[in-house]
Amino acid sequence: MDGILSFISKYGVAGIIIAAVILAVLMFRNDLALREQKNRIKELLERQNRKYRRNRETHELEEEDDEGAAVTDDTVRKYENRFDELSSEHSIYEQLIPVFPMLGILGTVAGLMLYNNEGDTAALAGAMATALDTTFWGLVAAVFLKVFDAIFPSKSINDVEVMLDYFDRKLELADKYEEQKS
Repeated sequence: MDGILSFISKYGVAGIIIAAVILAVLMFRNDLALREQKNRIKELLERQNRKYRRNRETHELEEEDDEGAAVTDDTVRKYENRFDELSSEHSIYEQLIPVFPMLGILGTVAGLMLYNNEGDTAALAGAMATALDTTFWGLVAAVFLKVFDAIFPSKSINDVEVMLDYFDRKLELADKYEEQKS
């Protein structure tokens, strides 16, 4: 048990920082993929399904509907499914953020348990230093990652949800219109 406590006490801060950097890199990569997919969905939903032709009499350009290039519900759902996969990955990373304060508390407990209560002030000072360092770095990592999460990936996810809700409402209105027409 003392070996585990010594290991945590000795490498706890470095472990917290390394884990935070790894998680930040994974979250950043996921954010880039989410943004790329968001832009694909946005482009798909905003695509102009028109081509142009020249009027033979006036020689002006006119828009012509291109039924073959229409944005279908299946196409949107394909992009939405990929986005959902990326969102699920983000959810995993988001759920790992609260682990960092717990790692800090684990370092605190390990540092204090190593203190043998023999009246050695140097040992007490070392135990308190370990306790405070691990707690501090666990909290710093959690705050940094939470702020990053709130600013970047979560915004992309919310934006896409709004776009897809708008698309779904357009589909519902089109279905109602078709029902009324027939």
